[in-house]
Amino acid sequence: MIVRNDRVAPRLPTPPSSPEVAAKKQPVATRQPPAFARDSFEGASAAQRTAAVAAAPAGDHGKLMREYLTGARPPPADFEKVMGYKPFSIQTKHGTRMQDPHGSASAPGKIGPDKEFDPAAKTHDYGYDLLRYYNKKGTPLAPEARKAADALFREDLFHYANDQKGLGDRWKFRTWAQIYASAVELNSRVQGYGPP
Repeated sequence: MIVRNDRVAPRLPTPPSSPEVAAKKQPVATRQPPAFARDSFEGASAAQRTAAVAAAPAGDHGKLMREYLTGARPPPADFEKVMGYKPFSIQTKHGTRMQDPHGSASAPGKIGPDKEFDPAAKTHDYGYDLLRYYNKKGTPLAPEARKAADALFREDLFHYANDQKGLGDRWKFRTWAQIYASAVELNSRVQGYGPP
């Protein structure tokens, strides 16, 4: 089978006053490149050019969340401006924890050891505020970030329970730790692990 394309029409000669003819007549060293529209980002740094697109760092968002909550990574530069508070750090037997100063264990009816679990809850609240922060910036974190915040909450509750001296207290706080952690994890599952 033979396929033939239509013949291409010959190019019309360009008039002597066109820019192409003028460029051909100029010596090569003096030719100017064609004018293009100026880049609207000219003079901006790479971070400024990508800020609107890449507010959430790329990579493992679960690891990122844990770094934020354990103080290995400082809060985002404009976190205080966007969220209305500056997180603070505390030192626990099990490492540094960053916290929401306004957070608290929000158990329905204040049942259980809400005062004892308050430090873990304040760290967890900061984690959820990070989810809200990145959502407000237009680049929500992946579901792994919320799972990591919930996992650290569970870990901290059980650290508290296991640090108790008496067997009865350890058993009591482990029971409550399981209830609190399961409630949080179930709520996250219902919300699709997105921003609360």
